[in-house]
Amino acid sequence: MQNIIFIAPPAAGKGTISECLKNDFGYQHLSTGDMLREAIKEQSPMGLMVKDIMNEGKLVSDEIVIDLISDKLGEDGKPFILDGFPRTLNQALKLTELLNNLNKDYIVIYLDLPKEEALKRIAGRLNCSCGKTYNTLINSLKPKKEGICDICGNTLIKRDDDNQESFLVRYNSYLENTKPIINYYLSNKRLIKIDAAKDKQSVYQDIIEVIK
Repeated sequence: MQNIIFIAPPAAGKGTISECLKNDFGYQHLSTGDMLREAIKEQSPMGLMVKDIMNEGKLVSDEIVIDLISDKLGEDGKPFILDGFPRTLNQALKLTELLNNLNKDYIVIYLDLPKEEALKRIAGRLNCSCGKTYNTLINSLKPKKEGICDICGNTLIKRDDDNQESFLVRYNSYLENTKPIINYYLSNKRLIKIDAAKDKQSVYQDIIEVIK
């Protein structure tokens, strides 16, 4: 299976899709967002440093992100997914150098999602500690019982950065930083565009066709 780099705006579903690929095909899922949130939960020095940055919807520095993933990339020999990295052209250049040194081939999947749809997904998103995600504004993703996880029965929570103000900061940062990355990977003939506005299963099937 192909190693994957995902590029996508907030709420495009790359985390959910990555989890499906991990379960179905044994991918190693490297999500910088999850790693940062874990650091915050553990109240590590780095976690305390980035907590306010993430809550405001801003991007964490390249040095912090690279330190998180450099020793994990493909460490167990499984095909890998990079979810949330790179977010800047500088990161993309450093990542290319790293992958070349490790002799690892990859494709870049760009999940294209309009701003209006992304905001809808953000505004209604709820999370459970078991990893399940719901959305109160999308009928197919609503929990059966309001505020309660269908799987484990725990209370659902809303992330601090899942609000319109933080979303606009994150989306504008995405627009500013992503265009050069997309052009870079297009020039290297690495990038494949997927319509992420479709239902999750259709998007997943499109991706499976690509990675096979």
